[in-house]
Amino acid sequence: MKKSIAIAIIGLFLCSGMQSCKKMDLDPLGVLGEDALFGNEAGARKYVAGMYSYLPIEDFVYHPERGFRWDNYWQNSETLAAMSGEMTGQFWGVAGAQGFGYWPYDRIRNVNTLIAGLPKYKANYTEQGYNQIFGEAHFLRAFYYFALVKRYGGVPIIKDVQDPTADKEQLLVSRNKESEVYHFINEDLQVAISMMSGSSERGRANKYVAAALLSRAMLYAGSIAKYSSYSNLSGDATDKQLVGIKKEEAEWFFKQAYDAATTVLAGPYSLYNKNAQDKELNYVNLFLDLDSPEDILIKEYSLTAPHNNRLKHSYDATHLPNPTFSSDNESAAYPVLNVVELFGELPITDAGGKPVRYTDRKQLYADLEPRQRATFYFSGMELREGAERRSFDIQRGLYKTFPGKAADAQMGAGTAAINSESNRILAGPKNSLFDYNGTKINITGEHGMWKDGHANNTRTGFYIRKYINYKMSTKDVKLYNSTQPWKVFRLAEILLNKAEAAYELGLIKNDEALKQEAFQYIAQIRNRAGAKPYLYTAASANLSGKYGYPLDGNLQFIREERERELCFENHHWWDMRRWRIADVELNNFVPNSLMPYLVLDELKYAPGGERINSFIFIREKEPWNKTFNFEKKWYYEPIPGGELNKNPNLYPQNPIY
Repeated sequence: MKKSIAIAIIGLFLCSGMQSCKKMDLDPLGVLGEDALFGNEAGARKYVAGMYSYLPIEDFVYHPERGFRWDNYWQNSETLAAMSGEMTGQFWGVAGAQGFGYWPYDRIRNVNTLIAGLPKYKANYTEQGYNQIFGEAHFLRAFYYFALVKRYGGVPIIKDVQDPTADKEQLLVSRNKESEVYHFINEDLQVAISMMSGSSERGRANKYVAAALLSRAMLYAGSIAKYSSYSNLSGDATDKQLVGIKKEEAEWFFKQAYDAATTVLAGPYSLYNKNAQDKELNYVNLFLDLDSPEDILIKEYSLTAPHNNRLKHSYDATHLPNPTFSSDNESAAYPVLNVVELFGELPITDAGGKPVRYTDRKQLYADLEPRQRATFYFSGMELREGAERRSFDIQRGLYKTFPGKAADAQMGAGTAAINSESNRILAGPKNSLFDYNGTKINITGEHGMWKDGHANNTRTGFYIRKYINYKMSTKDVKLYNSTQPWKVFRLAEILLNKAEAAYELGLIKNDEALKQEAFQYIAQIRNRAGAKPYLYTAASANLSGKYGYPLDGNLQFIREERERELCFENHHWWDMRRWRIADVELNNFVPNSLMPYLVLDELKYAPGGERINSFIFIREKEPWNKTFNFEKKWYYEPIPGGELNKNPNLYPQNPIY
């Protein structure tokens, strides 16, 4: 009898489900046997290549409620960044906190098949070729298990290819403890690191890619161990340690994260500085360059890829307003002021609390940190080149007069006296003009903000700049027409991982040198960003009351630096979960906006007749006034109901409180 693995003639299709491929006396037409696949390096490489397209990478086409490969994958406004409160838009909130029933054991089975089958044919390989493929297989399996454990906590660890004809008791596998899953991930990645070389073709793993994943996963586990008890979750899953990790394990996990980051930092990577003389443009280009020395692993996209491969995306078309910067769709995702000001408070009020007057909206951001300007589009910023160059025109409305303090606006409340309809003029569904002493003046900007809110026009006063391809022509910005790569692992994250792990170890071991070391890595990040240096202090502020557990100002700064550097890269949602702060940060959280207004009674005219404007910027609540709330039980997603029905040994269900 001969085991076969099905491959369609037009491409590789891996066996799926928890069932093995059929056994036959003869291989049917279009089907290759195990010996044809694993018996030579070319076949095995193709087998592995097919697995990469199904890796759980939370990229441009990921949807937190529908998964990694769903049909309407162009809706980039429904993202982890929207769930975490980094941005808001037409669709947003934390509904996706309960997940989409991710259960990739069919993919894990494919990896296990490779791990079990490859050694039989080792003699047919070069030593380097065999080690690379065998190492990749362990990396891939670890990647899948990390996607599972960060969602569900403990899940079944299946290392071998199950026989569907075996006794039912053998097939109905129970969940392992959360800690055991992280240890298994560590074991797989240590194998991958030891076997793979230090280089690989773009988009595939090598020893440093495996170490990057290890750094990320172990940092997550260390945080769970240190902070999970503070969330006070209860239930059988908690009691059996299927969710949560004992505090005494935190040091070991943080040390694994630290060591893995050290391995990566010894590799051939460096922070992106091809445009070092212009730190703003340098940071912008970092996310567009296919040959960045900072990239450890990227996911590429192509316009010529088959539609169902999800290898093209719509990031530009769903984040830029139509028709100025897009010829298709409309923008529906906007950064919130809370995140913009994480980089530093904007200069919008004077020492007396009055709004600063600007004759040009560009003056607001002229002296801000270059990384801040590279992450967000402010009103007055320009996009495109040459004849297509246009400015983002954002204006909320007009004030006939504004003599007092910014606080008089009461965050934009309609009940504030200064905001009476006789003094504050807002536009309706479409832009309109106001007659002021015989002069027609635009009430709003071309890109918002209109009175009742509208997709395509910002509701926060900003647009997202990170990852936007400014080199595309406007006519080319349409759905399924973007190809900039997704940065799965980049060196900046690893520096941040090592900084956090070092500081956490310093706290646990009471080691001042480790805590100071953390800020060597933070300094590298901030220097590239063009940010002011941060001065470490041994007597930093005590912030223990913020989340209900010990926290000092240095560690809080490391966390905030992580959010600044990795903003909109789908990290913050998971960071809030591992730090156990989401139920605090997203407790009745209403995002803030920054709204530009023109003050009419302060308009002046130059001798030549040119109008000199007087702009002010007012902090307001996001106009739709939607509220974020995060329930503690959402620190873990529920085990998919369909899987519980098939396998009662997966019980108990994840915790309630």
